[in-house]
Amino acid sequence: MVANRGFQSTGTKTRLRLIEAAAEILADEGYVAFTARRIAARAELKPQLVHYYFRSMEELVVTVFHRSSAIYFRLHDEALSTPRPLHALWDLNANLPEASRMLEFVALGKQYPQLREEMRKSGESFRDLQIEAIERVYAQHGITDPAISAPALAMLMSATARAMVFESQVGMNKAHADTVQLIKTFLSSLEG
Repeated sequence: MVANRGFQSTGTKTRLRLIEAAAEILADEGYVAFTARRIAARAELKPQLVHYYFRSMEELVVTVFHRSSAIYFRLHDEALSTPRPLHALWDLNANLPEASRMLEFVALGKQYPQLREEMRKSGESFRDLQIEAIERVYAQHGITDPAISAPALAMLMSATARAMVFESQVGMNKAHADTVQLIKTFLSSLEG
């Protein structure tokens, strides 16, 4: 049996084209189109190359998830380094650039256990960073007994923003403006 070198070729142009094509498929067509044929066609390559460069479709979707997660981590870090990190974090999550793929990752996570585990680890890392940021804001403003604990506020901000993004994708915007105003008023009471 000949060793398959494609698995180790993490930086080749062909492999990167497949990753980009897979990300586009998820964003444009959804998880049902996440097949070797569709991805290869989008990349203008032969379907066999998908399996040459990736041991499985699960490995490919995990790679695409890591790429999306890296983009979000960079934006997340930028938000947390602003003078008003909670406002910036809210704005980032409410306008999540990777949102169109997030629902697709959730759907594929049911099929691919490794993806589900990567999503859990990534989500917990983000949550930890958000909790730390909220605790810093509380400490900077002398808030020792907050009405909403840092973990609860991190969860509420993240879940509310995510729900609004997902609802907007299907054209549902009822109560969004009121919710945004409530969140921003509360954040202003913390950060000014």
